[in-house]
Amino acid sequence: MTTNLPIPSTQVANTATQPRMRFLYPLAAVCVAAEFLAPSSGEAQTGDAAKLRPDQERAITLMLADIDPAMRTAARQGLARSIAHLGEAQVALMVSKMAQNKATAAAEPEPAPYTETVATPEDIAFMKAQYEPLMRKHHAAQVEFDKLVNAKVTALCPASGVYARFGAGWRHELGEFMMESALGANNVETRVTVAGEAYMPKDGRYKFDFSKVKTSFDKAAVEAAIKTACDKVHATGKAFLAKVDPLVAKEDWDGAYKAESAANYALEPIRAELQAAYDRIGPGDIGVFQLAMMNGARVK
Repeated sequence: MTTNLPIPSTQVANTATQPRMRFLYPLAAVCVAAEFLAPSSGEAQTGDAAKLRPDQERAITLMLADIDPAMRTAARQGLARSIAHLGEAQVALMVSKMAQNKATAAAEPEPAPYTETVATPEDIAFMKAQYEPLMRKHHAAQVEFDKLVNAKVTALCPASGVYARFGAGWRHELGEFMMESALGANNVETRVTVAGEAYMPKDGRYKFDFSKVKTSFDKAAVEAAIKTACDKVHATGKAFLAKVDPLVAKEDWDGAYKAESAANYALEPIRAELQAAYDRIGPGDIGVFQLAMMNGARVK
């Protein structure tokens, strides 16, 4: 059986003001489609909606009872086409299911009205006391980390032009290994005021787990990671010169370009490895505060 139940778009809008309708007209469609998909041949009807039996008419009347009167004509036509072929037993079962669901709906308690909770000044002070001092310490660690990283990368990694060959109208070189850190670049007051308040819940009092926030880092480990990376950059630069010099001597500019591209591509895994070290041993970014404050535990 193919269910043909036209549902005007305006009916959808009206469902918000008619909470019990979900057990009537929509239920009829479900019952027709699911319970009576394959009616027996002995019970099959002509399908002519104009020749409905009294029990079919009563069923349709029940379905239409809570539907907006302005929509009943269109709804009735669709229901009549769908119910016309059903036998008496099928219609009786459908009406019984409708009655059961309507009784269940009537017995359901009304949902408790939603009351919006707003954080009080005391709640806000409670939460700020947790994140503000820690956010300041975290920012200070980031600034210290930035200074150390940027100084060591400059000192240990090759500067621009160290591994380069150039002449009149041409140049082939290993690009500068740039891995600057700017975790603490923004102003700490801005961070506390803007970021802190942006992450802070506004609907009550919460306690946060900041156990993953780092306010210090292992300087020796950072320096060792940078030295390892810069040593690899120097090795890559020397290998590049050894490969590009004979190509330049032969004026094989296409080969020299390919050697330059390969050497610069070889820097990418070195950068990725160093960044992974920064993430592992450094203080991390401010996202750790956002995650902690998004998953705070509400204080009863």
